[in-house]
Amino acid sequence: MEKQSEDSLWNNQNRYEERHVMQIIMILILLGAVIGLIVNTGRKLFLWFRPLFAGASPLVFGAIYGMIMTAVLVFFVLSRIPDSPIPRVFFLVDHYALGAAVYVVIFVNSADFILFLLKLCRLLPVPLSQGVSVTAGAAALGLSAVLTLYGGIHASVIKTQHYDIELQADKRASDSMKIALISDIHMGYVIEEKHVEKIVAAINAAEPDLVCIVGDIFDGDITALKNPSVLQELFREIKAPYGVYACLGNHDAGAGYEEMLDFLDKAGIYLLQDEEVLIDDRIILAGRKDSGPIGNQGSKRTVLEASAKTEQLPRVVLDHKPENIGEYHKSTDLILCGHTHRGQFFPGNLINEVSMDVNYGYYRKNAESPQAVVTSGAGTWGPPMRVGTDNEVAVIRITFPAAEKGTVKLGL
Repeated sequence: MEKQSEDSLWNNQNRYEERHVMQIIMILILLGAVIGLIVNTGRKLFLWFRPLFAGASPLVFGAIYGMIMTAVLVFFVLSRIPDSPIPRVFFLVDHYALGAAVYVVIFVNSADFILFLLKLCRLLPVPLSQGVSVTAGAAALGLSAVLTLYGGIHASVIKTQHYDIELQADKRASDSMKIALISDIHMGYVIEEKHVEKIVAAINAAEPDLVCIVGDIFDGDITALKNPSVLQELFREIKAPYGVYACLGNHDAGAGYEEMLDFLDKAGIYLLQDEEVLIDDRIILAGRKDSGPIGNQGSKRTVLEASAKTEQLPRVVLDHKPENIGEYHKSTDLILCGHTHRGQFFPGNLINEVSMDVNYGYYRKNAESPQAVVTSGAGTWGPPMRVGTDNEVAVIRITFPAAEKGTVKLGL
């Protein structure tokens, strides 16, 4: 038996190491592909707009292009470092530049591929005429500029998405509650008072009974907040009879973790970390720690067991990542998630749709599974853009059997 146990441990260790090696290989392949696309983008721009660079050396153009792209990426990485001495305006500009760079790389390479297919089908001459080349380059850059501008403007708008969900269907008299759900604000170098003010206004306009925030409240660095006290005051302006509750997301972590907890406390936001509370003797609200935080986030995540409860009492769980929905069974009635941003901006929204089981909106695997709502978030990460998706407040009206008076609901 001891020999079998040792063999099992050895096999498990080997499988773990193999998976780790495969992950590293996939990351290196992806990194190589991205670098290749960036390099090809610069090459094509030079060739397509060669008349504009008359007399210019390809090496000089390549060096300038390379420095610009490198600077955009380096500044973005530097913006993730807490207490950075670099003025925040540089990071703000860089976040928009990153979005523009992403679109330039996507559309220039897409145009190059389309031209390749047209030449292959003999629909275009080889070599390409100057007019076709300039048109292709101008179209790629123009589309990049338009979507970057539109995405930045659209990201400043807060939409409201409504859901009606019935829990524990019963023929008896029913009760109801309105929950305002937000996530992924990512307060930091880009999201500050003006945007949070819009979020609070949208929440209050919905007149919710309860407000739930499902993680990524911060953008990983609380020192990036210019006016924390102003933000705290804005959150305290939220009007909800049963209060504001939150769980943490993967970005709510790191060196400033303790300061984040203090911020939430002063903002009047009740944080649930693998624990649950009773709301008005009507529902149990549970909050999970994030399953994969980026940095320190307190003690290790534990399994949250359902407390003893009667069937008249619905259980709602806040869990940042929808990938964890499969962990829950019928003792949980509703799961509220965020994290995905719904892909945030095109083509990320399309990629999310085809690659994720649960990306956005209402979800239920089968009649025996909990219901779930995944919000696209109220803020942005990285490029402050929304194309094909919205910043939103999800307003969920839940109905459930009326609880019997005097029943003990919570076992914690």
